[in-house]
Amino acid sequence: MDSGAPILAVSNLVVRYPSFTLGPLSCAVHGGETVALLGANAAGKTTLLRAITGRLREREGEIFISGREPRDAPPAWRAKIGFAAEKPQADGALRVREWFAFLADCYPTWDIPYQKDLTARLGLDAGERIAALSRGTAVKAAYVAAEAYRPDLLVLDEPTNGLDPVVRLDFLGLLGDCFANAPARALIFSSHLLEDV
Repeated sequence: MDSGAPILAVSNLVVRYPSFTLGPLSCAVHGGETVALLGANAAGKTTLLRAITGRLREREGEIFISGREPRDAPPAWRAKIGFAAEKPQADGALRVREWFAFLADCYPTWDIPYQKDLTARLGLDAGERIAALSRGTAVKAAYVAAEAYRPDLLVLDEPTNGLDPVVRLDFLGLLGDCFANAPARALIFSSHLLEDV
């Protein structure tokens, strides 16, 4: 991929629902950039994030991440995108460390020392079962799962939901640290809180 090319390029994106239409939207996000989507609940932020990561396939327009259309990309290519929602996309019976071990087998660039560092910095107990995690702890686990392989594009949907004010500030500081010197990576996150932005 050309080093001057955007990591994310969106052109005329439209998502239609019976009672809601998102778009048309066009944008570009380059390496080293952090972009925040700020808006009220139900404004379409999650719909946009699901569309740009290839999780929402019924849409119009073009989306390219690192030069590929997510809907048509092979499974191995998907390691270029990290996505964390409010709930971990994992079997609730698994312990956090078991989930991370499974993901480490799936992603060739998974960095175990980095995963352990993130887990420690977030105060995450890797021995807890996914189903038993509080909302805030689940957000932390989902973040580690999306970030530990250092994807080109990290997408976080409402990452501070469920975090108390002190932990929220610590988490935002960690995000800043992780992306401070990452010119080949980009971060997009959504929030309905202006102070997060």
